[in-house]
Amino acid sequence: MAENDKALTNGSNAKGLLPDSADFLDFVVSGSVFVDKTDLISNLLKKSPTRMFFLSRPRRFGKTLLLDTIQNIANGDRTPFAGMKIGESDYIWERYPVIRLSFSRFESDHLTFRKKLLDKFDEIARDQNLDLKPAESVSDIDSIISKLSKNYPPSHLPNKSQNTEQNPANVVILIDEYDFPLLGSLDNPDNAEELRSMLRVFYSTIKDCRHMVRFLFVTGVTKFSKLSIFSGMNSIIDISMDRNFSKICGFTEEEIKTNFHGHILEALSDMKEDGIFEKDSTYPDFMKELEFWYNGYSWDEKTKVYNPFSVINCLYNKEFSHYWYNSGTSLAAYKHRLNPETYINILSNNLNTGELAPIGDLKGLKSESFLFQTGYVTIAKIQKSLKFINYILKCPNNEISYAIAKDFGNLDSPFPGFQGSINEKYGAFVDAFEASDDEECARLFSSLLDKFSLHMNSPAENVYQAILYILLNSRGFRATFEKSLGDGRIDIAYDSPSGIQAVIEIKRVRFSGSEKLPKLAEAPPSGSTLPGFQEYPEHVRNGLEKSIADAVSQILAKKYVRAFYLEGETRACAVAVHGWTDSMFRFYKVDWNSRTISAPIQKEQPGNEDAEPEFRD
Repeated sequence: MAENDKALTNGSNAKGLLPDSADFLDFVVSGSVFVDKTDLISNLLKKSPTRMFFLSRPRRFGKTLLLDTIQNIANGDRTPFAGMKIGESDYIWERYPVIRLSFSRFESDHLTFRKKLLDKFDEIARDQNLDLKPAESVSDIDSIISKLSKNYPPSHLPNKSQNTEQNPANVVILIDEYDFPLLGSLDNPDNAEELRSMLRVFYSTIKDCRHMVRFLFVTGVTKFSKLSIFSGMNSIIDISMDRNFSKICGFTEEEIKTNFHGHILEALSDMKEDGIFEKDSTYPDFMKELEFWYNGYSWDEKTKVYNPFSVINCLYNKEFSHYWYNSGTSLAAYKHRLNPETYINILSNNLNTGELAPIGDLKGLKSESFLFQTGYVTIAKIQKSLKFINYILKCPNNEISYAIAKDFGNLDSPFPGFQGSINEKYGAFVDAFEASDDEECARLFSSLLDKFSLHMNSPAENVYQAILYILLNSRGFRATFEKSLGDGRIDIAYDSPSGIQAVIEIKRVRFSGSEKLPKLAEAPPSGSTLPGFQEYPEHVRNGLEKSIADAVSQILAKKYVRAFYLEGETRACAVAVHGWTDSMFRFYKVDWNSRTISAPIQKEQPGNEDAEPEFRD
């Protein structure tokens, strides 16, 4: 449904917003904005003889609303769909009996799960007035299918077909969050095996009844390929990475502009009043920020979609925040399956795999597939040849970057022998950064780099960027990744609790193996200076100084600081790293009156003897 013309022109909202509803009729009755995906649903319903489909999407991406929409279509009433694509199409409106199950409402314990499932069978039988005995086995789903098939023959079938013993294929089965109990049993293999056996019987029974099934749609977060859950259901089609259905969940940019134009203008107006946006900010400015926070998910490399839950909540609350991340299970729930290198590889967009769609099994959980299917990474590029396929993965957006940094920062003992968490051990880095203490920043940063060096090889510049990002967010969300500023994209933008804005550019010193710090020939005398903290050989210091100068030059040339003209005190921070662990920090204060930058701490800085550089606005 699109906003009316008035809403498009002056920002008034003819339709309301439902930030957390999965009931299709809620949108219809309340007249709220509903992003129309019914053309894609119609394409699925028309596909014959293929009638069984599976879709994997992260939580809060609209899977349940999608199933509820399908159920309402199956009810055969065109009225609620007036003005929608399927309502205006040639779709044949028939009433089909529906079996709908949501496994997210069942506990993971296999005995409790079995009881809840059988109780649901009995509830369906009562609601549909089926003359059946109380269910005793998960295979009793066949009795429900058979009874529904006979009791609700489609009206368009010839009378002779209705009178034969052959049951018509008219039952619609919708199963939501099929993997919920399995994900809850990742650390309980015995319970997982009991669930697996039970579900195999359940789906095998449905397979045996497929001649009575008009349409089957199964959704979940993950797809388990070797658990034999869908044993024998070789006709079920996985559309999770089918480019024809890549936007069936989530919002495209065009859908946001069409459906939420008025709400965007209203949110922008309120955010201007709150000082979040400058007074002269425009609609494109808001869309750019919305894209930075919530866009970037892809299941086919080409189509990009926004997180629908976060977008609607952002427009409803008129505030950018981490709605999706704060709404459910964090990645830390699976921390024992991810090592420090994985977290950094996610943040630095340095993750790839040759197998993505299926998760192998509960014991050999492949982290790349799991991260992709749970929404923490997405497809950046697909490399194909006759011999191989490789998926290049990346962090989708700012909201997910924050989630990764927060989870890893709070992780207990992320390194062997490391006690506590990164946030507990290195929270002092924020104090040093706030005070523009370049030496203490270098000490703490180099110390953490030393720990990472045991886990990673050949670090790229974006690896240091990811580690610094984690440190700066150790006391709440203050830093943002790869933010577009001026004429480029700054490595990190930082919003200080004290109101100081900082832009950070990181450079890596290129070096050869012969340039490593020399080993001491003998034990140093008592009281000697510790190596590695600002005590570098001349060639190392020169390399660091040159990289600092390059970083500052880029900050000036790209006009990174210009965006903070009205924000109060602004600082520029240049960071250089040599080898794995030698680092140097330099802080500069931006003087908006004289249009120059200078060291905020009054002490002599090498290379600052000349006049202070002028920045361009």
